[in-house]
Amino acid sequence: MKQLFLSLLVAGSLGVVSHAALAENVVRWATDADIPTLDPDAYASTKALTFQNHIYESLVQRDNDLKIQPWLALSWQQIDDTTLRFKLREGVKFHNGDELTSEDVVASVARVTDPASGIRANASTIKDAVAVDKYTVDIHLVKKTGIAINELTGVMIMDKKWLSEHNALKPTDISQGTEGYATNNTNGTGPFILQSRQRDTQMVLVRNPNWWNAAADTTNIDKIIFKPISSDATRLSGLLAGEYDLVTSVPLQDIQRLQNNPAVQLQVSHSLRVDYLTLNMRDTLNAKNTKAENPLKDIRVRQALYMAINREAITQKVMRGLTKPTNNYLAPDIPGYDAKAGVDYPYDPAKAKALLAEAGYPQGFNLNFDCPEGTYINAPQWCQAVQSYWSKIGVKAALNVHPASVYDPILVNGRTDVGVLGWANLPIMDPYSVAVQLLHTSNGKSLGTFNIPRYSNPAADKLIDDSVGELDNTKRIAMLSQAVALANKDLPYLPMHFEPTVWAMSKKLTLKQTPDNVQRLWYGKVSN
Repeated sequence: MKQLFLSLLVAGSLGVVSHAALAENVVRWATDADIPTLDPDAYASTKALTFQNHIYESLVQRDNDLKIQPWLALSWQQIDDTTLRFKLREGVKFHNGDELTSEDVVASVARVTDPASGIRANASTIKDAVAVDKYTVDIHLVKKTGIAINELTGVMIMDKKWLSEHNALKPTDISQGTEGYATNNTNGTGPFILQSRQRDTQMVLVRNPNWWNAAADTTNIDKIIFKPISSDATRLSGLLAGEYDLVTSVPLQDIQRLQNNPAVQLQVSHSLRVDYLTLNMRDTLNAKNTKAENPLKDIRVRQALYMAINREAITQKVMRGLTKPTNNYLAPDIPGYDAKAGVDYPYDPAKAKALLAEAGYPQGFNLNFDCPEGTYINAPQWCQAVQSYWSKIGVKAALNVHPASVYDPILVNGRTDVGVLGWANLPIMDPYSVAVQLLHTSNGKSLGTFNIPRYSNPAADKLIDDSVGELDNTKRIAMLSQAVALANKDLPYLPMHFEPTVWAMSKKLTLKQTPDNVQRLWYGKVSN
């Protein structure tokens, strides 16, 4: 009798547990590639930033309408030309229970501004931070500037004590292959807590029951299961079978089929990202050629390569008509965009061949061409199209497609002649991002961090440098717009098209799509 009672009690308990598990609101999120690192200072990537923002937070942050709001900071004021004083919220706790103080901000600013930081250029105007008292911190700027608050939206605040305990006060840099404790472990203040991480397999986030932000805590999501699925077919079949609730890497060729499925809701829009081809403008090419000099240093060659590509056909066929070609380095939603500043080189292979001959390359030349898989939408397919178009003017581009983990070091370290780079000007959503990181002459530190071509234009550099100290925002944006226009005409990058943003979701998930292509699941809701 006693044994029977115990059996019934156990069975009843299991039933309660099972019911509780079923009652959880779980979002199963599938995308095409894993987040390579959870260290918020290691990698300048929108995908990485998106995931990390569920765990870590900054002093100021963008809300669901992309407006900058006080976040871990209650308020701030300009003390002098180069000092911003922030008053922190009291009572904010890290996931391990440690309290947020000004010392954590000091350590986090030191980490992101360290020369070894993979996102050092995202905080190029930030010099250092000094604690005034437990909840007050001064952030010193490199010089008087109007861009610092924008940059601080991307500076994630980490727990100094936790970093010290795990020998992680120094940042890592994925492009250099460095890793540390923060690569696979986290301790933020944000709305979700990392429960588990299996690289290239699965990550699980659970809701933070002690999140400080009651005003923004409108979600009913209890758990997020993030799954990197490289196979397009597997991701979509899982969505249609109800195995996934959110798919953020949707093959464009499957959009029509998804639109016709009553169980799926599809959100499609233009993003802030422009996809470019990067051109090696160093003294020599990586590919072997009979001539020693680098033909890509000749503007006529760069113009010829651009004119040889039928970008309209690529956007219609490869990109399924969901975007359009661009001649500009900025997207229209970024301040400073000027349609007239774009270059005008329509598809004309005959003229392209004539330009090559004029430059001394009537038979063309060889290039190494590297392209990422699982990073930019349909990039391997449109890279193949570009390779084909170039072959028609005698340029032989040896194309290699790599996963992101292999591709990124190749691109950043200049081991290719032609690469692919997409830039959305995040997290600051300002032309300063593309100007200082892609177009400014590299100084090996905070300037020209992603200047893959090693392009240099002193006139553009001066405009970018002078813009930092300009507090009149209209004048500052105009200076940056002019700098971008100067570089655009030199074509160190060939702008291809705006990348479309495509999310496929189950009907039970409500989530707002924004032009920055950032999923903010702490604003999401699940209906049962």
